[in-house]
Amino acid sequence: MKTSWFTLLVALLAVGCATTPRPTPLTQADVISMTKAGMTDEEIIRRIDQTRSVFKLNADAVVNLRKEGVSEHVVNYMLDTLTRAAVDEERRRAYDDYEYQYRFGFFYGYPHHRWCW
Repeated sequence: MKTSWFTLLVALLAVGCATTPRPTPLTQADVISMTKAGMTDEEIIRRIDQTRSVFKLNADAVVNLRKEGVSEHVVNYMLDTLTRAAVDEERRRAYDDYEYQYRFGFFYGYPHHRWCW
């Protein structure tokens, strides 16, 4: 009886620790193919969000996307992905700095007051 409970506990722990892999990010070619397949702008934007794709588009890429029929709304959203990713990264860094200094201890006054030597 004990071994069956232990086996069940180990199996549940293994299932709970399993993670789903992150979906592969979209490319410009994927967006063009979704547009040609007739997907709506909202569906394409939802897919960009689900895959957490970040696009770094130059002027030639924007012209190519527009030439291939990608709507202005989707192109502007793709341009904004780089800015949103940078803001999220900065927000994470600021939170990590806050956690390090105030959660794990901060020597007030150091180095001006050398009381912690």
